[in-house]
Amino acid sequence: MLLLLAALTVGVVGCSSGNTKGNEPAASPSATSTESAANPSSNEELVELSLFVDHSWYPTKDWSGPIPEEITKRTGVKLNITVATDEKQLPLMIASGDLPDLVFTSNQIVRMSDPKLSLPWDDLISQYAPDFVVDEERIKLNTANDGKIYTVLGAYSTPEEWAQYPLATDMGPGVMVRQDIMDKMGNPPLNTLEDFKNVLIRVKNEYKDQIPLVMNPAGWIRTYFSSQFGAANDGLVEKDGQLIHFLRQAELLETYKYMNSLYREGLITAENFAYKNEDQAKQLALSGKAFAYEWTTNGAETFNAQIKANGGDYSYTQIVNQLNDQAAIYKNSAGWSGTFITKNNKNPEKSIKLMQFLFSEEGDRLAKWGIEGEHWNWNEQGFPEMTYDKLNPEVQNKLGIYWWANLVGKAVNEGLFYYTPGTQTAAAEVDQAKIKVYNPYISKVKPDPDSREQVILTNIGDMLENQEAKVYLAKTEEEAVQAYNEMLKKAEDMGLADYEKWANEKYNEVKPN
Repeated sequence: MLLLLAALTVGVVGCSSGNTKGNEPAASPSATSTESAANPSSNEELVELSLFVDHSWYPTKDWSGPIPEEITKRTGVKLNITVATDEKQLPLMIASGDLPDLVFTSNQIVRMSDPKLSLPWDDLISQYAPDFVVDEERIKLNTANDGKIYTVLGAYSTPEEWAQYPLATDMGPGVMVRQDIMDKMGNPPLNTLEDFKNVLIRVKNEYKDQIPLVMNPAGWIRTYFSSQFGAANDGLVEKDGQLIHFLRQAELLETYKYMNSLYREGLITAENFAYKNEDQAKQLALSGKAFAYEWTTNGAETFNAQIKANGGDYSYTQIVNQLNDQAAIYKNSAGWSGTFITKNNKNPEKSIKLMQFLFSEEGDRLAKWGIEGEHWNWNEQGFPEMTYDKLNPEVQNKLGIYWWANLVGKAVNEGLFYYTPGTQTAAAEVDQAKIKVYNPYISKVKPDPDSREQVILTNIGDMLENQEAKVYLAKTEEEAVQAYNEMLKKAEDMGLADYEKWANEKYNEVKPN
């Protein structure tokens, strides 16, 4: 930790100043402080490390293609990948002690931040990579309760990093509609949530072969509509200076009531809530059976690339504007998933140096964008121009591009990856940037795995998973409200108030003064 802190002055100055002035776009940076990690000796033996990906939906399932090969060439590390079959697999591995060299997870971050399971990054940096610079903001956000750093979460960027690249956009929840059907209906307005519902009703009545709205189930159900009502979608949210559990929000109840009305009008199906993975929902869109699809801000262009490759004759259009004046997106995360170097790791030195390389601009951009001059070139306006169909999942898999950058990569480079001037994605994300509310320190309010607070939180989460469908599928709005109130009462009985009291005490300890 001391060596990390000693390096902070260099890291922070380098991050905040760069070669830019104000909001002028920055030039493409050259590689810095990665030489020892990125240039293994030609005589050095290749090291193979096992990596468990705790995301059953993860689209890239092996370490293959020109980009992983180039990462291996520059680091001397090859990864053997195992993707989880479900969310229960990693907890069973933790319980048995049967862990691989590396674990990539978002659901088990607190449990993996344990010296019995994982090697602290700060100790490994001190021993093997003293030139690995981690900025002060990330150190604060990733320090565990015991004062050690067991991972640095990927998909996060500091305010300084976002300011350095103003064209970087941040993916968020979104919804798209079939443009061919919109054209046939005379392109009715889509300016409000009521407009959206009216369009779905027309589709239901006029296009019997269409499901009016399909929602992506892999953590995205409710996300878009929560944002439109200004509700945090999960976790804790600050209201009037105090943290409350997201279930308490009046805005969430309005979200539930709206979504229930969509069900009662026959605009979404009960089956949608039973899907186990996103492929079941996506197939409805890719086979032409879904008029509207709720997912992400880059959803339309992602689907359109696949539809075109499959010879389809239709396309989706992203709704780029907000449909409610109260819209808000709470960005309380200090990142998404983290990579843990386990106590079973056969080569901690190579592991931390791999993390160093992937954290560097050189490594992050190689993993996320490809090889400069071959897969991308820097546009002087401040963004990379790709030489491949970057939104096509088949192309991504063939190249082995983008997904392995998530191990420790920066959100700003992900934003630059998705930025394409004049696209629907860029328009949606630029508009959405206006409604984002940032507070990453809420992410520090995490109970210890075996604490009473974690038991309360887990019980509430399990209850919501089992009971929430009753709200969506209620036969009347009154029954939906009643089902919501029953969930809230169950949460209270489980200790919700005690959890919130603890959360506010913890928040006062970790938030900046």
